[in-house]
Amino acid sequence: MQSSRVRLMLVALFAVFAFGAVGTAVAQATEEEAPYWSIEGTRLLANKTHYITAKAVSSFVLAKDGLTSVTCTVVSLKEGVLLGSEVGFEGKNNETIEFKTCTVAGSGNSKCTVEEPIVTNPILSELVYTKETKNLLTLFKPATGAVFVTLKFKAATGGKCFVAETQVEGETLSERIEDKENPKKSYILRSLGSEQPEEVLLVENKISKVVKVAPLRAFGGESTLTGEALILLAKKNAKGELETESKEWSALTV
Repeated sequence: MQSSRVRLMLVALFAVFAFGAVGTAVAQATEEEAPYWSIEGTRLLANKTHYITAKAVSSFVLAKDGLTSVTCTVVSLKEGVLLGSEVGFEGKNNETIEFKTCTVAGSGNSKCTVEEPIVTNPILSELVYTKETKNLLTLFKPATGAVFVTLKFKAATGGKCFVAETQVEGETLSERIEDKENPKKSYILRSLGSEQPEEVLLVENKISKVVKVAPLRAFGGESTLTGEALILLAKKNAKGELETESKEWSALTV
């Protein structure tokens, strides 16, 4: 009889520990849920996409140590789509960005211009977290290879350019800010520039891992990118042209 009681107690204790382990696993999975795209309250699932558009709300400036800078006031997406994801995997974007109305400045440059439009190579961006506070960021990187775009410069008569061309390489981070004029329907992406962290958290299959951010490089050294763009949902009209949509959307983290 005594041994039966002992066996029952052991079974009960094992059940308690097993339940506790399951509870812990569920809590960890919830804490490490990957951010994903949601439109009108519905998750954008894997193999599903949705068009987006963008326009600059402040100038974009690519700069290196004050030696050379390129400033562009017009920004748009030649292509831009949200990419859906399954539970546990982060939302991503595909885009090709176009910059216009650009000027060149800095030591060693006079009457120097950059060829326009500046059209990037295909870019892949993904939703990530900051390490300490788990704030949401967007990590931009070339979809293949290491080069975002090659900038080519030309001097007017009597002028001079510091370099003939430069490749923009590496990765860049932006924070996502809700647009106060159109809450939940449009967002501002602000490039972090020199505030960019060296590492971020990427969640895949509910596993959170620290990944290093490759520094942005141009003009032969580490550079910074600053600027703000307004991002909106879009759809194609009967003419096959993109037009903005007035729908609520977000990057959810639960």
